[in-house]
This record gives sequence, C-alpha cells and structure tokens, in this order.
Amino acid sequence: MKTTTLVSTALLLAFAVQGTASAASAKEEAIQKGYEHYKIFCINCHGKNADGKGPLAATMKITPADLRLLKQSDPDTCIAERVLKAVSGVHDGMQTKADMPTFSGNLESITIYELTQFLKAIQK
Repeated sequence: MKTTTLVSTALLLAFAVQGTASAASAKEEAIQKGYEHYKIFCINCHGKNADGKGPLAATMKITPADLRLLKQSDPDTCIAERVLKAVSGVHDGMQTKADMPTFSGNLESITIYELTQFLKAIQK
C-alpha cells in the first residue's frame, strides 16, 4: 500500500512539474510572439527598446509612450486593459479620437494577448 501511495505521489508530482514547465513554456512563447507583433505594429513609433523613441516619434504631435513604464505610470489600470484601449481607440465604451493609430480591425484577440504578454515582460 505504501509503495502504491509513493508511486501515485511521484506521478502526481511529475505531472505537476510538467504542467508548470508547459505553462512557463507557453508564457515564454506568448512573449516571443508578442515581440514579433511589436516589431510589426509598434516599433516605428515606440522604438526598438519600447522607450517611445522610434524612427517616426519625432514626426508625431504626441510623443509615443515609453511602454516599459506602463506599470509605473498608471498602476491602477492593468496593462491588458491599456493595450486594448490603445489599439482599439475605445475608451469608456465610446469610440474616441485616438492618440495613436487604431489597429483593432487588423489584430486578432490572440495578437493583442501576445502583445500584452510582451509588454508585461519588459516592465521596469
């Protein structure tokens, strides 16, 4: 009986460790894909280092945000919500004049999720 319990416990522990590794791997994959999306949609304005100093930043009326500081600049609003508002141009349920181009028509939900994971990963 003890051997069966030991084996069962060992198997459960192995599955738990594998599940944790799979979850970590999935998160890392989402971050990497988010970075790939960032390079397509965001890098020209927000820059290679997400510091708001992209090649087009100087031509804009509003300085692009330093995306590494989202958590510091508004700690009460989650990053996912901020990303969704920024790419959709919708604030408080109303379509607004966006400070940046809206991409929601071009972005799938998974793309927005992956961008969010990337941005969460680079917060200072």
